[in-house]
Amino acid sequence: MEEKIEQKIEPGKFVKYTYKVSDDSNGRVLFEAPAEAPDVMVYGVSNEVIPGLVAVMKGLKAGDKFSVTLPPEVAFGERSDDNVITVPAEAFMRDGKMAEEVKVGAALPMLTEQGYTVTGVVKAINEHDVTMDFNHPFAGITVKFDGEVQEVRDATPEELQPVSSCGCGCSHGGCDDGCGGGCGDHDHDHDHGCCGGCH
Repeated sequence: MEEKIEQKIEPGKFVKYTYKVSDDSNGRVLFEAPAEAPDVMVYGVSNEVIPGLVAVMKGLKAGDKFSVTLPPEVAFGERSDDNVITVPAEAFMRDGKMAEEVKVGAALPMLTEQGYTVTGVVKAINEHDVTMDFNHPFAGITVKFDGEVQEVRDATPEELQPVSSCGCGCSHGGCDDGCGGGCGDHDHDHDHGCCGGCH
């Protein structure tokens, strides 16, 4: 009987993995991808995964654990005032009224002129405009990733097409989940002020 060889993480491999992201300064858990909802990527193809996380996972097999601490500049970026913008109030209007979901503290998806979806948090609202913060929720934080590889296999031809996974392995932006914002490193300099309405 032929012995099955365990596959290692290398370019072109489909990887399923669990992890938690915590604030390295105080241990507070910021986000978790548990066993019942793991994150996935195709190693070397899924370009939204943080490079530091990609590097530490190279060569691992199913069942292997990993841990890495990453400063803001190689994780979710530094906070920038340039990513706090005002959007005309009419962008959020429906039938002449402010959309119900537009509230201070709400995370709202917006469309850039380039067609990317980015998520911003509403900071202030007045009759003329809405102030939104497009910094990643974890910007400016040194984070620690602790995780485990669940599965490693050859990726299918379909999986080898660039994809966006929706976890906090994302480098900037994020997804419409607890991590915040539109996955993918989609040029965070999104021509400030050009965002379309929430959708």
